[in-house]
Amino acid sequence: MQESGKKNKKAKKQRFSIEQKRRALRLIGWAIAIIAFFSFISIASYLFTWQSDSSLVHEAQMFDKEVNVSNWAGKSGYLWANFLVARCFGLAAFIIVFIISAIAYKFIFPTKAIHISKKLLLSFVALPLFSWFLSYLSILFSCENIFFAGLGGAAGLAVVSSFINLFGTIVTAIILIVLLVAWLVFASSRFAHWFTPVEKPSEVMEQSEEPIELEDLGFDDLPSDPAPVEQVLPVEPSVGPSAAPSIEASQQRGGDVQNDALEPEEAVGVVLEKSETWNTEVTQELERIDNREELSRFVFPPLSLLRDYQTEQHIASDEEVQDNVKRITITLANYKISVESVTAVVGPTVTLYKVLPAPGVKVSSIKSVSVDIAISLKAKGVRVVTLEDAVGIEVANKRSSIVPLKSMLNDSSYRDSNAELPIAIGYTISKNVKTFDLADAPHLLVAGATKMGKSVGLNVIVASLLYAKHPSELKFVFIDPKMVEFTAYKHLLKHYLAVLPEAASESDEIENAIVTDSKRAEQVLSSLCIEMDERFELLKKASVNNLKRYNDKYRDRKLLPTDGHRYLPYLVTVVDEFADLTMATGAGPEGKALARSINTSIMRLAQKGRAAGIHVILATQRPSVSIITGEIKTNFPMRIAFRVVSRVDSQTILDSPGAENLIGRGDMLFYAGVEMERVQCALVEMDEINQITKFIGDQKGYKQCYNTPYYLPIPQSSNEESSAASIDISNIDPLFAEAARMVVTNQRGSTSDLQRRMNMGYSRAGRVMDQLEAAGIVGPQEGSKPRQVLVADLAELDPIISSFTAR
Repeated sequence: MQESGKKNKKAKKQRFSIEQKRRALRLIGWAIAIIAFFSFISIASYLFTWQSDSSLVHEAQMFDKEVNVSNWAGKSGYLWANFLVARCFGLAAFIIVFIISAIAYKFIFPTKAIHISKKLLLSFVALPLFSWFLSYLSILFSCENIFFAGLGGAAGLAVVSSFINLFGTIVTAIILIVLLVAWLVFASSRFAHWFTPVEKPSEVMEQSEEPIELEDLGFDDLPSDPAPVEQVLPVEPSVGPSAAPSIEASQQRGGDVQNDALEPEEAVGVVLEKSETWNTEVTQELERIDNREELSRFVFPPLSLLRDYQTEQHIASDEEVQDNVKRITITLANYKISVESVTAVVGPTVTLYKVLPAPGVKVSSIKSVSVDIAISLKAKGVRVVTLEDAVGIEVANKRSSIVPLKSMLNDSSYRDSNAELPIAIGYTISKNVKTFDLADAPHLLVAGATKMGKSVGLNVIVASLLYAKHPSELKFVFIDPKMVEFTAYKHLLKHYLAVLPEAASESDEIENAIVTDSKRAEQVLSSLCIEMDERFELLKKASVNNLKRYNDKYRDRKLLPTDGHRYLPYLVTVVDEFADLTMATGAGPEGKALARSINTSIMRLAQKGRAAGIHVILATQRPSVSIITGEIKTNFPMRIAFRVVSRVDSQTILDSPGAENLIGRGDMLFYAGVEMERVQCALVEMDEINQITKFIGDQKGYKQCYNTPYYLPIPQSSNEESSAASIDISNIDPLFAEAARMVVTNQRGSTSDLQRRMNMGYSRAGRVMDQLEAAGIVGPQEGSKPRQVLVADLAELDPIISSFTAR
């Protein structure tokens, strides 16, 4: 008991002494901090008062009370600053303030996980270097009289003057620049990566055939585990068999122990190795995850790639407006409809005339004579609408203006938008940029007759998203049954496209990045449904109800990648011609099943995709009730209608007439579920789209995940429909033998090769490849890579083929 009491007292005494040491260190740190503050005040005020104080104070007048100085730190501050600035380092003396402050911080907060050794070393090197550089500038611009010895101090001026005397002005400048660049390489990792790019350790390990040690990669200075603390505990003397464990333990530790080394009366010392306890106190919050970090060098396309169309800007003249007002008034008066006033709002293609009817006049009476108004105005595109305070008559201008996409993307309503997926679609009649958030839409239906601006509108939507979202935040799936509308976007494969991992090569993947046939469209849409279900599982684990909250939670490090969580980009699926997609499958049973599958996937994505960040844009030029069904209209609340042929088509798209009265060339009606608005869609030509996609496609990511596209999960209808073990190998395909010989000859197992070289459909090629796997000819699927061929030559293959074809 007495011994344990002595030990406790000794431990308390030891802990108390450690606390005293920490307090002493903090007091020293605060003293150093005061010196740093004193130095900063002295140097900062010296920059403004050095001329007035220099004529008053000398070392001999230090204690003369009649002499006053302007320096904020007094006479001592002036003398200290004069020594640092004038006699030594010039403006580089501020580096000394930083050095003293860093030392003070380390003394005051010794437990902070901040290593200042490298910073102090770089600061000590920067002190003379910046002094020389400033002295050179002083000589170059003839300002050596500032601070008595120039911007770099007397010491720096002496060194630079010697260099100029020995090497000349130009060589001295080159030497200083080289020294400055060398310092920046060691001081800034970003500058070093930009100035001297090197391969990353992961790339070195991938390219090297031999194992690489950590020392070879520059990790020889990695921190090791805490040094073990040895503690010797005395134990009672033991004899006979009880001493054996101690001997064995000593031998296991490598000790040279003799059997006669232990005497019975001697105490045996047992050595215990204990590690220091880890410090679990959180001293600094982890930084938020930056989803753009892996592609931090990505540059958004500049607006200079877009055209201005300045020569295509036309404004309705005053004479034209006055003439239309007169004609409207006369036409209404002929039907005994009196009006109080008419106000004209001139737009880029359409002018809105706000007619305020007289008291007692029914609004329906004005709408009933809309055809007569159009005839009197001799204008197309006349449309009568009901406004909040008047009746609106929309009349097309004689000469319409082109709305450039460049002006819309440069507008504050788009640039300062807080929307997740901002889209600038066009100008309203009042010349306001019409923007909306696709994430809130959540899906968009676009319809219109041929050559009325539908395809241009889709390009405007895509371009708006490309200018707004980083590749890590957005992915596109383009389905183009017409095969020619979205070909320019295949250059976005490594940045913005999501594809299935089925290509045989990179060129094959680029060529098939845009979906152009119904079968592949069905597979991609099924894959998106699988992706949606997987995302909902992640959202359920994270206890959130939409993608934005999930990504915010992930970036705040509240979701662990070890649990399967990852940053999820938005997925926007653009279908250019929905009618062709469902009707091109044919009238056979297989075609009808394919059309049903496509419609089912579209409906699933439309009903549930919003929360998972999956949005669908459907476009069609056949707005019939068989194409735009009630389910589609229910799940696509936001709609855009370009000019259509008939009133029935307008009713089908918008549930109201009006689209048949549009003038075409981008004139459209925008319906967001509440009210309808007439908008002139912006114009973006294909050459502009090509420049944008080329600018993005020419950029390369410097990490692996952006050197490959965003891959969607393989749907069940793909070649992974069932495992190879479950294939009915007895029902061999007639082309099995030919396909096996082709695969073994080329030593390449690819479904795409079977499709191209043997004219197989995708489903059949997948079944044949599964049969080859079940027969042991090729290995299992490995993402987008070709399968491994397990048979070396045709001689080894023939017995395998015979064993299966003989069944």
